[in-house]
Amino acid sequence: MALHRGDEADLSQHERELLHHVPAEGGVQLSQVAWHLALPKSTASVLVKDLERRGFLSRRRDPRDERRLAITLTAKGHERVRADSVLDPEGLAAALDALPADERAALVRAIERLAEAASRQANA
Repeated sequence: MALHRGDEADLSQHERELLHHVPAEGGVQLSQVAWHLALPKSTASVLVKDLERRGFLSRRRDPRDERRLAITLTAKGHERVRADSVLDPEGLAAALDALPADERAALVRAIERLAEAASRQANA
């Protein structure tokens, strides 16, 4: 199951993936974006500049290292990421609240086991 909706005419797949790679808090550097998208830094830079021009991203000095720029989501970017997601955080929270405590605990344990198995798989 995909975690975001398919392409819409206003964003390419690379643009959508870039938006979803920028953390909700803080920012990400261009080199990380390029690596994540498996693109040359120059191509990633063009994508970032275009998304910035269209109001989805902003570039600011990284507070952890003033020599670098941090790419951050704007309010429009946050809204787009939320709109693209097939997950409904409020609905999931309500569904979790409706479960008895023992079932919630079992679900958390199962998710932890799944994350551990995925980590082992990735490191194999």
